[in-house]
Amino acid sequence: MGFMDALKRIFGGGTSGAADSSDPNGLWYHFRCGRCGSVVRIRADRRNDLNREDGPATYVLRKDVMDNTCFQLMHAELWLDDRYNVVTAEVSGGELITLEEYEQALVEE
Repeated sequence: MGFMDALKRIFGGGTSGAADSSDPNGLWYHFRCGRCGSVVRIRADRRNDLNREDGPATYVLRKDVMDNTCFQLMHAELWLDDRYNVVTAEVSGGELITLEEYEQALVEE
């Protein structure tokens, strides 16, 4: 088993927002802090964290995300389609990144 396989086993695999078979209601998103560059992984629950609203997509997810390096608060608003794919993302204080970018940042630390 390679290092990346170990990371996937620890942190879960798949694409941003993809559900894990052991956690069917979990959606996973990755962020990079705009101040220190630290990366953060968060879990959203399909049953509790998503709201149906009029907008660019079916669901909206609003989350406050904090990294554990400089503790800057990032405010995220993600609009998701019926399959929970991100249609638009607005993040103040940071940015939404892909799973690959997140894993690469972990390797570089």
